[in-house]
Amino acid sequence: MKNASNPSVQQFKAFIHEHPLLIKEIKSGEMSLQEAYEQYVLLGEEDPAWGKYKAPQDNNESEDTSTNQLYQKFWKHIEKLDVNQVENHINDLNGAIDNIVTLIDQFKQFRNSQMGQSQSDNFFYKPKD
Repeated sequence: MKNASNPSVQQFKAFIHEHPLLIKEIKSGEMSLQEAYEQYVLLGEEDPAWGKYKAPQDNNESEDTSTNQLYQKFWKHIEKLDVNQVENHINDLNGAIDNIVTLIDQFKQFRNSQMGQSQSDNFFYKPKD
């Protein structure tokens, strides 16, 4: 494996990335990289012995099916949704937000007027003799 530009080495690199359990075994010291490469050259990519080093695909497939089921449920609920009712709720919410903004503005005005009075009282304060 001294020559990294060798096509078989490049193929082996790609093969290693497809077999994460083989990488794990090499890193743990159960097999050396040289041994793995020699077996790769002798057995070839298609040998059934490499099957035990592939990542389990069941997790990805089960996640895909559960995601698809979730999307299907979501779209069923969307299809049942009454658009007019949603629009009414949005309008009600918009009105509530407007009322809250008005209340906040009134509170700010009240606070500013209170602050203005106390500052003006202190600014012109002169002690009586």
